Amino acid sequence: MSTSSIPISAASHGPRRAQFRQLAGMSGRLTRWQPAALVTAVVTVLLAWPWDDDTSWKTGVWSLRAIAVLLTLGGVFALDDAAAEIVASSPTTLRARTIFRMWLTLAWAVPVWGISLLVMAPWIPAVWLLWSSLEFAALLTAGLSTAALAARRYGQSEPGTVVSTAVAAGFLGIFALPGPLALFTLRSQDLASAHIRWGLLLGLGVAVLWAASRDPARGRRRRA
Repeated sequence: MSTSSIPISAASHGPRRAQFRQLAGMSGRLTRWQPAALVTAVVTVLLAWPWDDDTSWKTGVWSLRAIAVLLTLGGVFALDDAAAEIVASSPTTLRARTIFRMWLTLAWAVPVWGISLLVMAPWIPAVWLLWSSLEFAALLTAGLSTAALAARRYGQSEPGTVVSTAVAAGFLGIFALPGPLALFTLRSQDLASAHIRWGLLLGLGVAVLWAASRDPARGRRRRA
């Protein structure tokens, strides 16, 4: 009998809803939320800082960039899985776990970023709110993809500490980039090319995240 004639039920694709319900029930034990709480407190202080009426919009842009880096530093701990043995014994796939953790991170980081934009909006031109949001999305995705890669390739169950250090070093390294390759710029003539590079970084981060969350068993099954 041809295998193509065998009907495939929806259940054969995995109990997705049951997986996510199981993860939701264990999220309190599996999620390292303390860095996010600390970052939220620091961001609150930055947003509550008294602004003068003559404050430059450039100062506001750099404040948003600092908030973007802080949110990235807090977000990279989302993949820390000190209780990996608990999840490993369940039918939850690696991609389901990764997606679930991504949603938890976004559910925290996106509202905080949105509030930051609203607070800074009176001082910053609208176009810079968009540019800053692209930078934030690229930074956060790059941080998460690095954490996913560290967990996948090097077997680290808690990559957050190492990756947060790498993010801080990378942020400082960005300032060492020469003018033609600069990412953080306020010069209007360099904006388009700089943010094309931010877009490429965002796309690369998404691709790495998708590849790093692939179930290792799938490749073994295909080779078999």
